[in-house]
Amino acid sequence: MDGIALAAIAVAFYIAWNIGSNDSANAMGTAVGAGILSFRQATLTITIFVLMGAYLKGYKVMKTVGKGIVPEGYLTMEMAVIALLAAGVWVTIATVKGLPVSTTQAIVGGVIGVGLATHAPVNWYTLGKIAAAWVVSPVLSGILAMFLYRFYSWVVSRIGSMSTIEALYKALAILGGSYMAFNFGTNEVANASGPIVGAGFMEPKTAGIVVALSLAVGSLTFSYAVMHTVGKKITALGPVSAFAAQFGSAMAVSLANFFGLPVSSSQSIVGGVVGVGLLAGEGVEKSVIRDIIFGWVATPLTAIFISLAIFRVFALVGLV
Repeated sequence: MDGIALAAIAVAFYIAWNIGSNDSANAMGTAVGAGILSFRQATLTITIFVLMGAYLKGYKVMKTVGKGIVPEGYLTMEMAVIALLAAGVWVTIATVKGLPVSTTQAIVGGVIGVGLATHAPVNWYTLGKIAAAWVVSPVLSGILAMFLYRFYSWVVSRIGSMSTIEALYKALAILGGSYMAFNFGTNEVANASGPIVGAGFMEPKTAGIVVALSLAVGSLTFSYAVMHTVGKKITALGPVSAFAAQFGSAMAVSLANFFGLPVSSSQSIVGGVVGVGLLAGEGVEKSVIRDIIFGWVATPLTAIFISLAIFRVFALVGLV
């Protein structure tokens, strides 16, 4: 195994660790924020279901990220390293600040950057579909979360036993978080594994498992700050609203998985949280939402510029 292949594996681990650190909140931030699950219980559940999702269903989005933006044959191992590294640098900065940014957008921006730097053809039609999905997914998540909140509020209001209600709350939190974590594995894992699959270095299932394990480490070691932002800073969450936000966003991501589109679970869960917050009359913290939206807009653009800068550095030292 040559040096560039080892570098590709190392950078894939780095971006996967970043995904686990930043995006784990999308699966379990609401449950932790509502006090239903502890941080340790949440990260263990994430690990199990992310591995399942990556192994069973991760190949579709890996194909889009690895071969759909820059056509097959143009994405080299060196380009994959640059794209992953550019995304990882920006997501690390956002994670330190507690911002739930889109790793999907960062990776796509990194791939675009290396495509532009090498004058490779960029599939703008595919990018257009991906960008449209980025806009639609948080809106759809919010709408679905509102419907789910209404329905489950009605169900809970007709249960007389408090112990039954508490058991239902726990079951809903585990179900919603597990479903989102499974989708996390099917969609978000492709952000780290897609470029190395596209470069022909690993087959999808092997890459999915390798990346998912690194993602689990990131979730365990560095995800608490972003979980706190999603679970507590945007709006007050109860058990039913937490479940509705989780499940609504997971349904939106599942739809994207069906079409093989790399959407942002960060955008989806924030859309779900905002939707139930408004419907429940809790309101939302506008300053937090502004910061999050700024991160969404800045992420792909910043990743493109970082990718171009890294490519130039690599060119100067003769690595590309």
